[in-house]
Amino acid sequence: MNKEKAQVATEYLLITGFILIIVTIIFSYVYISNNQNIKISQANTSLDKMINAADIVYALGPGNVQYVKVIFPQGIRSIQDITICESGAQEHNQVCVAPDVVKFGAIEMEIELLGGNRTIKRGAKAELELDGTIPAGERIEAITGVQRIKVEWCDSTIDNKICLKKA
Repeated sequence: MNKEKAQVATEYLLITGFILIIVTIIFSYVYISNNQNIKISQANTSLDKMINAADIVYALGPGNVQYVKVIFPQGIRSIQDITICESGAQEHNQVCVAPDVVKFGAIEMEIELLGGNRTIKRGAKAELELDGTIPAGERIEAITGVQRIKVEWCDSTIDNKICLKKA
C-alpha cells in the first residue's frame, strides 16, 4: 500500500513538473515576442513623430521650429537620413541621377531583433538631414530611451532641407 502511494506521489510530481516546464516555455516565448513587438512599435512611432514634425515645419516655411519627444528602443543598429528619388531615377550618394526628377527625404532606422535586423523607413515631403547629435553606428546607444528632437529648417543654401537634431 505504501509503495502504491509513493508511486502515485512520484507520478503526480513528475506530471506537475512537466506541466510547469511547458507553461514556463510558453510564458517565455510570449514575453520575448511581446518585447520584440514593443521595440518595433516604438521605432515606428518615433519615426512617424519625427516625419510628421518635419512635414509641418516644411509646410509652415523657414524660421519655424517644432520639438517632438520620441522613444528610441534599445537595439538600434543605425539611423540615417536618405534621399528617395521619384519616377524611377537612381539614387547615388543622396543625389538623384536624372534630369528634372523629384526627390524627397526619408529616415531609415535599423533595429536589432532576435530573428535578425529589421529596417524601417519613413518618407517626408522635404529633404531631411540628421544632425550629428543623433549618432550612428557604435555610438547609437547614446540615444536609447526618451529623447527630445528639434525639427527646423537647416542653415544652408539648399532649399527644402529640414534638420532634425537632439535638443
